[in-house]
Amino acid sequence: MALDKAALAYNQSINEIRANELLLNIARVRHHHPIQFTTMSSVAATFSFQMNAGAVPPLGAITAGQGLSPIFGTGISENPTITIIPVNGDEFNQRVLSPYSEHNFFRLYQQGEDIGLLIRMMASELRADQKGDDRILRNIPRRGKGYEEFRRRVLHLTALNHTHHLFVAPIVVQQTITFSTKENDHLETVVNALETGYRWAEDDNKGTLSRNVAGRIIVSNYDVSDLTVEERNKLFLYTNALPNNEIFVDIRPGSPGGDYPFHGVIRLRAFLAVLEFLGRGISEEVEFPVEKDARTGEVRLNPVKTMEIEDGSSDLGKGSFSISYEDRTYSILNGDNPEAIWNLEAFRLLGQLYELSVHSTFSKPPPAITIAK
Repeated sequence: MALDKAALAYNQSINEIRANELLLNIARVRHHHPIQFTTMSSVAATFSFQMNAGAVPPLGAITAGQGLSPIFGTGISENPTITIIPVNGDEFNQRVLSPYSEHNFFRLYQQGEDIGLLIRMMASELRADQKGDDRILRNIPRRGKGYEEFRRRVLHLTALNHTHHLFVAPIVVQQTITFSTKENDHLETVVNALETGYRWAEDDNKGTLSRNVAGRIIVSNYDVSDLTVEERNKLFLYTNALPNNEIFVDIRPGSPGGDYPFHGVIRLRAFLAVLEFLGRGISEEVEFPVEKDARTGEVRLNPVKTMEIEDGSSDLGKGSFSISYEDRTYSILNGDNPEAIWNLEAFRLLGQLYELSVHSTFSKPPPAITIAK
């Protein structure tokens, strides 16, 4: 029983600490203060159980034969040792300052995250492949018209996704190598290639090694597999030259949603930039309502803010998560209406983004519970 309760209690405590730490750092950014994260590498809890029993004469008894009164006693003590390590140096740079990659975005999308929420939270801008002042659409409210157009483009992608007309997938091409079967010099090369996933096929005096290779992620209103081999190869080479934090977007005329075309990239930002966007959005750079374009289909939900954070005096009602900082209380309020659910999902996504930034270079184990008894 003690083991069961301890494991669940520590699990819940660690989860609450992580959530409160995220909210605390948003509050720090809101006040232009430095941020700080910590990790708990281990929790060691030692339990001590004691039991004693005995018998004493009844009160006032001074002679034998009057019987004895039994006594029983039990006790339990717990001595936890928790190791807390600040996140700094190279780990801070990797987890907080380095931009997210397209693979982070794609993994979250595959798990069913709302693409509109993902882009509004993770993207710093949409960069169109065109000339003019509207080439860069920044996800910053003070940019005015550029921010409005950014939101409208995100709503357009969201509407296409809801109607299953948006494709988010890697570009797959086939790599082939042809040999002459009359020559034996290539035997070792063929064997090594087969071990790495290539397939072998013979035709007359020629043999061909081939395999499918997945390239970069593309967001489009058409199925990339329907393109010709030449078109796929061209896209494959073009997107491979993009930085790792950029996702190619190609909304073409002639396909659903193509009357509002876009050809460019989504540029992803770092976790610190996400915190700054949310923290400054409390009072300094507040997001404002943006309606969808007339060419965009139905959108189920279009919240004003990416994540609503209640900012009030210390007597503000507590929410699902809340933290006090600089004599103010910052809360993520709960509820069962669509906007409140969106808000809680946004906070959950924020926690996932922080966990996704763990790099294999840092080999500290996740929080562990060691219980000796």
